[in-house]
Amino acid sequence: MKSKLFLISLLFFLGCNVKNFDQSESRRIKWNQAKWIGYTKDNRLEKWSTRDFVRNQPPMDINTWQPTKEELKAVKRKAHPSVLLRKSFAVTKEIAFAEVAICGLGLYELHLNGNKVGDRVLDPAQTSYDKRAFFVRHNVTKLLKEKNGLGIMLGNGFYGQNIAFWPGLNYGKPRAIMVLNINYKDGTKEQIVTDKSWKAHNSPILFDNIFHGETYDARKEIQNWSASSYQETAWNSVELMKAPTTNLIEQQLEPMRKVRKVLPVAILPAEKGWIIDMGKNMTGWLQIQVQEKEGTEIKMRFSEHLMPDKKNIDPASTGIHVTGNTQTDIYICKGDGVETWEPRFTYHGFQYVQIEGLQKKPTLDQFTGWLVRSDVERIGTFKCSDAQINKFYETSMLTIEDNIQGLLSDCPHRERCAWMGDAYVVAEAASFNFNLQRLWQKTADDMQTVLGVSKAHFKDPFPYDKRAPANVSVGKRLNLQARPDWGAATVMIPYFSYVYYGDTTIVKKSWNMMEGWMAYLDEKVQEKGIINGGYGDWCPPGGNPNMDTPPALTSTALYYQSLMAMQKMSILLNKAEAAVEYREKAQIVKDAFNDRFFKENSNSYGSQTGNAFALHTNLVDDFKKQLVADNLSNLIMKDKEGHFTTGIFGHRALYSVLNDYGHSEVTQHLWEITDYPSLGFVTTAHNLTTWPELIANWDKSKRYYRNSFNHPMNSGFAASFHESLGGIRPDENHPGFQKFYLKPTFLEGLEWCEVSYKAPQGKIESNWKRKENKVVWSVTIPENSVAMVKLQMYNSKEIKLNNKKVKNNTFQLTSGKYVIIVKE
Repeated sequence: MKSKLFLISLLFFLGCNVKNFDQSESRRIKWNQAKWIGYTKDNRLEKWSTRDFVRNQPPMDINTWQPTKEELKAVKRKAHPSVLLRKSFAVTKEIAFAEVAICGLGLYELHLNGNKVGDRVLDPAQTSYDKRAFFVRHNVTKLLKEKNGLGIMLGNGFYGQNIAFWPGLNYGKPRAIMVLNINYKDGTKEQIVTDKSWKAHNSPILFDNIFHGETYDARKEIQNWSASSYQETAWNSVELMKAPTTNLIEQQLEPMRKVRKVLPVAILPAEKGWIIDMGKNMTGWLQIQVQEKEGTEIKMRFSEHLMPDKKNIDPASTGIHVTGNTQTDIYICKGDGVETWEPRFTYHGFQYVQIEGLQKKPTLDQFTGWLVRSDVERIGTFKCSDAQINKFYETSMLTIEDNIQGLLSDCPHRERCAWMGDAYVVAEAASFNFNLQRLWQKTADDMQTVLGVSKAHFKDPFPYDKRAPANVSVGKRLNLQARPDWGAATVMIPYFSYVYYGDTTIVKKSWNMMEGWMAYLDEKVQEKGIINGGYGDWCPPGGNPNMDTPPALTSTALYYQSLMAMQKMSILLNKAEAAVEYREKAQIVKDAFNDRFFKENSNSYGSQTGNAFALHTNLVDDFKKQLVADNLSNLIMKDKEGHFTTGIFGHRALYSVLNDYGHSEVTQHLWEITDYPSLGFVTTAHNLTTWPELIANWDKSKRYYRNSFNHPMNSGFAASFHESLGGIRPDENHPGFQKFYLKPTFLEGLEWCEVSYKAPQGKIESNWKRKENKVVWSVTIPENSVAMVKLQMYNSKEIKLNNKKVKNNTFQLTSGKYVIIVKE
């Protein structure tokens, strides 16, 4: 009887599997029948398909590196047309599962049966398109009907960017490849692909450029163009297009989305039209709601600042001197009532929008700003009793958010480049607050696509090498071969991902690249342990002419930090000989660094950055660390009358170093002041909501001029909110916060501080408050984690753990919640 039941059950099981598809099998995309398709015929008027390109500074002579005397002229540059592609098909059987896999370059929207599929925007993420391109998946099981219409709208993105900077950045005209896999409940399958049977038409988007903006003519909208019932008699056949790359891979990075609304705070009268103030410097776009006559042109120009008269925007800081024009969107009304519109294939960095073409003063409720970024998870929080310090944190976070668009960019308007030095400096602050594990993997993969691609600058002493990446990790605007300090990201980005997220995959995938870069430095760049040159401590207050630290110091410190990271990653990969070799090289570099830069008579490395960065990278001998920190305090408080002079490397380290060595009163001072140069000068004296490229003494000028005002490299110091005020620090020998340190600074002047971090093991909390003459510190250690508490500034007699005295001021805690009381 049992055997009979077993046989019946087995037959039933096998029968079910005949009718049910293997979803893992369906996940494998077969592209062999699909073709790249597009449409290049263009019926647009030149008025709309082109925009002026004006270089507001003369080109540079590449031999003298001086501006030429060439006359500045406006030239017309034409954008590739945005197109619509469509196909109708029928489904006659019950569907078990249906999925679209699509790559639309530069950017696409997928439509099915008259509606956009999903909420992704600016899809897919930017890559070096000749090396690799991303496809993405859309589950459309519940969207299919008996009769169906598929539609693809294409825009230029970075792939077809042929206007800003120079046309040579262009990869080609928009194109797409798509596969729709349908698995039926009877076990059969069907595939719909892009091929010659598709039809094409120009879209209502008359102009789109990722830097310059978008023009949309609502009068040219085609109703229900992706519906099955649409009659496509006026459409033409698509064109078969050349594949941009043979390396079509699935995008693992989180998609771009409209993550939240930003509501405007004011509407100001302008010389022409009106100015909308969004209240903060943001990345994304403006959604408008208007009611105007047919053919009315609504023109929107975007900027970070206003002219001194506040009657016009000032677009200088958004890069018009290199991109060639102002960020501008144009909407042409169809005139049939209230019209709502937002762009599809562009984005902007802005706080102000000057809008022209409206017949009367608009109201605030007609406009919605959308902050657009890669939809990475927010995993860190910080808040304290001081409003100005909170502002520093919020400014840092908004600056980082504004620059996560499929990569970590240097700014969201002027360049939008993934500069490697910027990524290194901000990586830890960003990783404390956002889950960037996938972004860092993409960044490391991007770096590998630009190995050996760029030549060295003619002024650089560093020779070309095929193992060296470019200064920018993706695209065509690579800005030459990486200098040794910017190139440190080749090693440190994978290492930070390993340390913060426990990510071993990135180490394994990047090993050859990292090993090659270090071999290049060792063989061709370092001289007796010193790296002579690099960009240096970029953008100190007042600009690079004020850089007071030799680039050799920061480049060598980064070389040492990279060697130590390589040693730890060698151990991870069971490369014992390599680990020993990297450690020995690191010791040689440390000795050379101190011989070259340490001044015995002053216990100093010669500058604020020299001291702070040497301590940060652990290049200072243990018995001299306190002396160097004391000198750092003097350099700030005495030599510079209480102000910092650090650029991006020194500033990243500054506050945590001061706090660690008993000079938190200097941090307190630097975070209190609002005169030039200071953080408060930016956020309080000038009410800026994102960090500028550099702090200049703007009070001496009526305008802010060209430098960007949204640069995440200057958020690097924000790591100190977690690692110092909260005291939450990774243990590099136990990545992913399996073990970590709790080493807080109870900053003078603060009544309370609350910090959290969602580590891979779970949420870590570090909250403290002052009560009478004590600090009450509550901590949460997640499951499967161990924390080492370090309160080295306090005597163990002054410390109680859960109301019990401790034996040492350093002790270990396993998972759970604890209350630690520290007598001040």
